[in-house]
Formats: sequence, structure tokens, C-alpha cells
Amino acid sequence: MINRQEWLRTRKKLLDQVKSQVQARLGPPSAALRRYAKSLEGEFLGQWSPSRDEHLRRALQAAHIVLSADFHAYAQSQRAHIRILRDHVVHDHVVLTLECLPVEADESIRRFLTGRISEAKFLEEVEWDKNWGFPWEHYRPLFELARDRGYEVRGLTPFSTDGLSRRDRWMARRILGLSRANPGALVFVVVGELHLASRHLPRLLRGSLKKPHDLMLIFQDVESLYFKLAKKPMGPGSEVLRGPGNRYCLMVSPPWMKWQSYLIYLEHAYDRDLQEDPAIDYSDHVASLIQILEGDLKIETKKSAVQVYCPNSKISLTRLKAALPKRFARAFVYHLEHDLSFFVPEKEWFYLSRATINHASALAGQFVHAHLSGRRRTLWIQPQDFLAQIWVEAVGFFFSKWINPKRKAETLDSIRLQLAARQPKDWGRKALLLSLDHRLTEVVWVQTGRLRRSRYRPRELVAYIEASRLVGEMLGDRLFQKVRSGVITLPQLMAFLSVDVEGANFSEFYWNLIRAIEHEQSL
Repeated sequence: MINRQEWLRTRKKLLDQVKSQVQARLGPPSAALRRYAKSLEGEFLGQWSPSRDEHLRRALQAAHIVLSADFHAYAQSQRAHIRILRDHVVHDHVVLTLECLPVEADESIRRFLTGRISEAKFLEEVEWDKNWGFPWEHYRPLFELARDRGYEVRGLTPFSTDGLSRRDRWMARRILGLSRANPGALVFVVVGELHLASRHLPRLLRGSLKKPHDLMLIFQDVESLYFKLAKKPMGPGSEVLRGPGNRYCLMVSPPWMKWQSYLIYLEHAYDRDLQEDPAIDYSDHVASLIQILEGDLKIETKKSAVQVYCPNSKISLTRLKAALPKRFARAFVYHLEHDLSFFVPEKEWFYLSRATINHASALAGQFVHAHLSGRRRTLWIQPQDFLAQIWVEAVGFFFSKWINPKRKAETLDSIRLQLAARQPKDWGRKALLLSLDHRLTEVVWVQTGRLRRSRYRPRELVAYIEASRLVGEMLGDRLFQKVRSGVITLPQLMAFLSVDVEGANFSEFYWNLIRAIEHEQSL
């Protein structure tokens, strides 16, 4: 792996760069906001140590009120609340209390959860875009979980409350009122992280609670804790940290991920406010990720021609389609319809299906790989390009984990479960069968040194596209673990990345690579 000090330096640079871009969009914070936010800085100076899920579960079981920090623009933050509630909360009665909704919305919430009004009507009644504005799609699964589990859902803030301190006092009264009105229930509060500083909401709540463990605080992706853990040989591996005062921190993803999501949200909002073409140019975002990878790998690429296209611009998609050979039309449409990003090395153009750092960093990695390997062609001729496309997908996923080590790949078990749920005539079933067949070939090769003949050869192009993505993700995940642990050195990785995917010896390289990184792998 790269020198840890250099790794830390580049990641801090990435974080600072994204935060400065966010600040440029927002403008300078007010003096009151700076003072309010500064209170959070001292929360993480004490002893924080890795914790087990069972400790988190016991603390949740003993608590009456949980304050769960929310980073509003980041979907992974909302998913973290869902994982806590779904996997660790055992209370029969839960009152899910959300900062994103005003108290005046309680009746609308009840009617929505009981199916008496539609989602669109609910959002209209609570004036979601006006009062909150962050993506509803991120919060919808919380409501679905509440409906499935029979949770009460209540708003937390009034329509109009000026000043953060005044808002804290109002929210504290609301939370305590809900707790008293529902004895024995867990009041689970999803609220912005700044409110969790000891001097803010916790101070106002603790005076009215009988025992210290009645109040529990859960933070997410704290920057200082992340970089403190990152200095250790294996990096920030623990997903749960425990601190003093019944406080926990979930390390959901690297801290630059949430700030990147906030920057993307702000750019959407900025363009919408100006009533401009909604097709935002994400070329600078991808180029900045390429620059991070260049610094890590000690290389330079010619990224001046990088151009990123997105789903919401018909003009750019027409231009992108015209740049591809006609025989790729079907593959092009498939990628668009199924939310798949891709890189066109012939033009150094990217299609970013989702404005997320995972998608963008995978494309950045494929660009760097194309530079090192000399690839100049889109690999959509199947099954001829199948092995090469698996490797390209693996490299993209590898580099997305390089930027976000918490990203998860598909597993064989998940593929088997998906396969069991498919109907016999479902096209997706063919992609899953092809994935399993190829993995079996890899495992047989690793264990016996014999290449079995593939027994499943579908005719459909889309089966190969989807299977290469599934198998590639699994391969990229294992490659990352080998590099991260030092089993594969940086020079070895660079040698892998430099292999010509269209060369006569690529097949030999691929199977040697599989043996090198999967000699302990079994089906």
C-alpha cells in the first residue's frame, strides 16, 4: 500500500478541498453559527475505542431517548439510522422523531403512514421542499420501516423558530413531552449533528432524566476520530466506536463522502434557483478524484479532455451516443435504462448515472487504468470482451473502495438469493447464472490448476454486461483487501494496471491474477 503518511495527507487534502467548495457555495457562516458549531469540536477529545455491536445494542435497550446525528444531504447517513432501528432496537414501542418534519405535520404523518393520503399529497401538506429541501428519497425508507414496524412518527420542530439555541430549547421540550406521554417507549430522534454537542440538546435533556444511561448519543463519521484511527496499520476498520458519557460513533463511510454529497446537493439547488439547464457539469468532480489517485500512485495523466455526461441532458446523451459505434447502441441504451455508469476511452468521456462519489471514483479509476494500460476501446463486444470487461469493472470498484473503503460488493450468497427469487424467463436470471458459472471456473482453477469449459453461454449481450459488473465487483473487493493488507504491494498493483487488456497475453494474465489473489478463496 502507499505510505500511510502520504495517504493521510491526500485524504485530508481531499476533505479540505470539498469542504472549501461547500463553503464557497454557502458563503461565510454567521458569527452565531460559528460559535454554535465550535461546541462540537471538543466532544471527541476524550478516550474513544472500538466497540462491539452487542455493546451498542445493550446501550440502546437501556436508553429512553436516543439522539442520532443526521447529515441531511447524505443518503448513507439516513441508511445508518435504518440499520440501527432495524438491527439493534428491540423495543416494542418506538417513537421516531424527525427534525425534517414540523410538529404541525403530525396529523399528515399519521394519514400518510395509514395510507389515507398519497406520498405526493403528504409532501405537499408538510411543504417538504420549502421547509426541509433535502432529498425525500433519502428519508422515504425511514417511513417505510416505521410503517412495517408499527412505529409512531412525530415531527420535531415548529414551522418557524429562529436561532439554533432557541430551537434546541423547543426540541428538548418536545422530546421530553413525547417521552413522558409514552412511558416505556424509546424516543429515537433523528437530528442534525451540531445539536448533539454536550452544551446543546444533551444538556437540556439530562436535567430531566433520572439516570445517565437514559440518554444515548450516536454520532456518524467524525473527522477527528476517522483520521485518528486511520493512523493505525489497518486503518479505520471498526464500524462502532464508544466514548465517554454513553456516546457512540458509527463509522459509516470516510468523512469526505458526506461533504461530497452535500456539495452535489448544493450544486443542484444552486442551478435550480437560477433556473438554468439542470444538467450540471460534473467534470471537475471526476477530475479532482483522478488527481487524488494520481497523487497516490505517483503518476500523471492527461485529463484535460475529461467530459462527464449525466442522465438529465438529452443533448449531451445524443452527443455521447453519436461517439459510439452503431453496434454498441443496445449496450448504450441498457446502461442508461439500468442506472449504470461507464467510461468511453475513445473520447475520454464519462457517463455518470448517479451523482455519487462511489460512481464518480469508479469512473476515475477506470480512467487511470486506461491511461496505464493503453486501453482505447469500449469493451462491449461480447463474449469476446468478457474477461477484459470483468477486469475493468474490478479496477473501477477497487478504486471506488480506495476512496470509500466502506463500499460493499455483491457476494455469492447474495447472487444465489437473487437467483432464487428470479422467474425462469427473467433476463436477470441469465446474468446471475453466468456470474455463478464464471466464479465456479475461477474456483476450480485456483484449487486444481485446471480451466474448466464454461457451461453457460447466453446469447444476450446484457447478460454479459451485468455479469461482468457482478463478478468484477467481487474481484475488485478482494484485490482491495490484498493491497490494503500489504499482500500485494504498490509496485505489483501498478504492474497489474499496466497490462494491455486487448493484448494477446491478457487471458494468461487474468488467470494468473485470480490465482495470486484468490488462492484461499472457495465457492
